[in-house]
Amino acid sequence: MPDTAAIEDTLKRVEQMLDALEASDQSSADFRVGCDQLDNYLGDQKTLLAAGGALTNQQKSRVASIIERLAGLQKRAETRANIPTGLQKYIAEQSD
Repeated sequence: MPDTAAIEDTLKRVEQMLDALEASDQSSADFRVGCDQLDNYLGDQKTLLAAGGALTNQQKSRVASIIERLAGLQKRAETRANIPTGLQKYIAEQSD
């Protein structure tokens, strides 16, 4: 059975990292750095996460919430990535 304290610590740390990423006042560069840090942290936790085992109902709920938050951040990143493309198209249209 996995160490429930380690799982709790991991969930708490991921939630804190997501809180920081969801702050709207950060630059694209800071957002990218935060995403890379989260990716690296989750990569470092692969052994714990892959160990499986039974999660409590509360932990399952937190994992589901984390997944939803990650999906939202992915959409945000895609939107930010598309802004330069849209801006370039707008500039090109204006110069015609």
